[in-house]
Amino acid sequence: MGTTPVGERLISNPQESYGDRFRDHLLEQYKLYVDSAQKVSEKRISSSNYLLTVSSSLLTLFGIGATQMTGPWLLAIPAAGLLVSIAWFSMVSSYKDLNSAKFQVIHELERELPAALFAYEWHHCELGRGKAYRPITHVERWVPLIFAGVYLILGVFALSRSPRQPDQIKPTPITGTVEVNVKSPLQLDLNQNPPPGRPLKRRRKR
Repeated sequence: MGTTPVGERLISNPQESYGDRFRDHLLEQYKLYVDSAQKVSEKRISSSNYLLTVSSSLLTLFGIGATQMTGPWLLAIPAAGLLVSIAWFSMVSSYKDLNSAKFQVIHELERELPAALFAYEWHHCELGRGKAYRPITHVERWVPLIFAGVYLILGVFALSRSPRQPDQIKPTPITGTVEVNVKSPLQLDLNQNPPPGRPLKRRRKR
């Protein structure tokens, strides 16, 4: 009969073979493991706050750019925000799955301890499925989805804006009568070069 792999059983070394310090060391491991679960929650909150700041900054940048840019450059901002929202949603889901696995291990560890505090608390929270308590990650996953919807709307808005056309000068029609006095080339030549035999009249100096 084969032995169960270590990764598939919680207690890898039973008390009979471990020794008298089994309970003490199990309690220390339990404390460290609970602390690691708490740190995962803190990392999730810190990462969510950072991505919230990034998303808010992108929305502000889009508001500024909408008054100065058109075309693909303006579309780049909603595209980047959509990628951030997808990464944000994946991160929250990943942390949720990791914490769920950690608390399942904590519940199994509490079977070896005098009091099963976390398991008892989870029972009174109706396993997170009732009205008494809803896990924060269930609500937290809606935030990146809302931002993704906003970025999709902004992307459609950016596509709908056509590039600015240069101002064209429109011809202005002129109505009315215009008098034009045109002199013939012969008259111009006589004014400049008088015919021979006719001296030019000069004004006398007074």
